[in-house]
Amino acid sequence: MDDNGSRVPAGAISPAGRGGPWMAVVLATIGVGVILSGTIAGSPGLIEDAGRAGFWERLAEAARECVRIVIFSGLLLSAVHAWAWRVRRPVGDLLLAAVRCLAVIAIVEAVRVVDVSGAARPLLIGAAQFLLLAGGLLGLFRLSIRDATLMAAGCAIGILTLWLGAHLGTWIA
Repeated sequence: MDDNGSRVPAGAISPAGRGGPWMAVVLATIGVGVILSGTIAGSPGLIEDAGRAGFWERLAEAARECVRIVIFSGLLLSAVHAWAWRVRRPVGDLLLAAVRCLAVIAIVEAVRVVDVSGAARPLLIGAAQFLLLAGGLLGLFRLSIRDATLMAAGCAIGILTLWLGAHLGTWIA
């Protein structure tokens, strides 16, 4: 046990401090709330044809967004585990790390509610999401600025690879 009474090993990436579980729960609630309210309201940043989408289509899109958040949270938790293995440090409390990953992803995905049109949308939304991902990793996990930036870049490359693979699979079919 450390001086806080925690059973988390020293040097863990997800220590008991940094707001504990409540900071992550509050951030996740804010992010999911923004996404769900934007989806139900028909935000053009989340629904392509928001003008013609009915309530049930918006509700189905909200369910897809929730599934997307859970999947990306699991991928980020896997990335945290891989990073901990790479730097030979323990992860720490697994449940706390999972809630923190959920919070980071919910805040990162909430940026998509912003209605930015034109060719600059992918660049602006992508840059904002990258900065929020790196900032969330830096704020909620015990990582250096270099580690948080490298981990965010690795996650961005992984997401781009998944996105390109999905489009390639759609194009082939």
